[in-house]
Amino acid sequence: MSYKILIIEDVNIDVKPIMQTLEHSGFEVITAENGLDGIAKAIKNKPDIVIVDLLLVERGDETDGFDVIKVIRSTPEIAQIGILAWTSHFVRGQDEILALRSGADDFVRKDIDFGVLEARISALVRRTGRASN
Repeated sequence: MSYKILIIEDVNIDVKPIMQTLEHSGFEVITAENGLDGIAKAIKNKPDIVIVDLLLVERGDETDGFDVIKVIRSTPEIAQIGILAWTSHFVRGQDEILALRSGADDFVRKDIDFGVLEARISALVRRTGRASN
């Protein structure tokens, strides 16, 4: 069974390796470069999992990852999507807590081992009970 993953990330160099790894593992990957595009693609494509960068600053529309999480959770047709927040660094030490309180299901750093990331994605799909056809 193939799972659909939306990666919302504004730094292309961070997207390519994870996208290739996930596609090689059989996931269907959709990407968005900013928060508003990511929200639109989440509504249109209804992925199983959204991986969202918390900062989203380079191609910004002033919608950061925290905003994306809140919008997804407040939009009925996509509210049950599993959300994995990720970042390369913290703006504040409380960002992990804030991401989880905003509605993220999990939180990882971008330097995570791809095997661990894939295992977390699989666990998140199991927990949310989502599976694409």
